[in-house]
Amino acid sequence: MDIFSIIGFLAFGSLLLGAFLDGAHLAILIQPPAFLIVVPSTLLGVLGSIPAGKVGYIIKALKMVFSGSVANPEKTKEELLEIATKARKEGILSLESSIDEIKDPLIKRGVELMVLGMDEESIVSILEAELTKEEEELKIGVEYWKACAETSPTMGLTGAVFGLMHALTELNDPNKLAEGISTAFVATVYGISSSYLIFGSWARKSKMKLEMIVMVGYMTIEGVRLIAKGENPRLIEEKLNAYA
Repeated sequence: MDIFSIIGFLAFGSLLLGAFLDGAHLAILIQPPAFLIVVPSTLLGVLGSIPAGKVGYIIKALKMVFSGSVANPEKTKEELLEIATKARKEGILSLESSIDEIKDPLIKRGVELMVLGMDEESIVSILEAELTKEEEELKIGVEYWKACAETSPTMGLTGAVFGLMHALTELNDPNKLAEGISTAFVATVYGISSSYLIFGSWARKSKMKLEMIVMVGYMTIEGVRLIAKGENPRLIEEKLNAYA
């Protein structure tokens, strides 16, 4: 698990602690009406822009945020070099017996294509198409969390308007008037803090991890191409060092 991904929640907690130390009652800052106006409305509102069949990519992008490692260039390089060494010593067809042991799906696909006897250009073309497909799918999730970060401050403002509207209908009751104004301000706090501390951090981290996945993907494709070409493992290692 990527422990730094929960820092946004800790930062939100520090806001509550700061308010408490300043003399505010935590009960004032924990308001279900304000929360419902901001957070679920943001998530569901942005979700409405996503095609039904693509919703799973949102969860996939969120899993990337909390996953300890979604792409490891060093491990990928090691696996490619092991395959390159075996192919160099025993021939490409010898890789067929170890296909099921390969964990990386892109490397596995590349080895399958090599064993089938495909040429370098065809292998690269197929692998690039599959990598592009994965990238486009994950981008949907990344863009979703980015849109949530952009939307939640506006929903916070909406909550503030609702709170003030409620307050204006209770001018004769000081307690309810104060309650409405409180909801207005708390909704604004929820909107801004969830944007910058949670949704925004998720969007940025998922984007960074997606970039790493793509980089390692192209490293894999280059490694597979060189193996298919029959290059020396030492030369392959030198070329892959540019990625890892």
